[in-house]
Amino acid sequence: MLSYTIDDAFESPLQTSVEVTINFPTGKRWLFFVPPELLSRVGDTVDESPVRVHLGELHMIVVSQITPKIIDSVLRRLAADGELERRTLALSAS
Repeated sequence: MLSYTIDDAFESPLQTSVEVTINFPTGKRWLFFVPPELLSRVGDTVDESPVRVHLGELHMIVVSQITPKIIDSVLRRLAADGELERRTLALSAS
């Protein structure tokens, strides 16, 4: 498993997503974890209605609970399935 860092604190209740940076041999990449409850409060609205839309970005992982253990388990599964790099975005070198 590649090394990674959890970049955000775990607030309770969670008000934001939790970003994770993964150290690939080709450079750093990131993804984020979000609980479904948060998605009902953020995102674009559909035709000026209260309905929220999320287009299912590959680097967005929706889980019902976010803990370091859950993050580790999901990352390990993605790595084992050969999906980890595809589910992340490259960090620009700035």
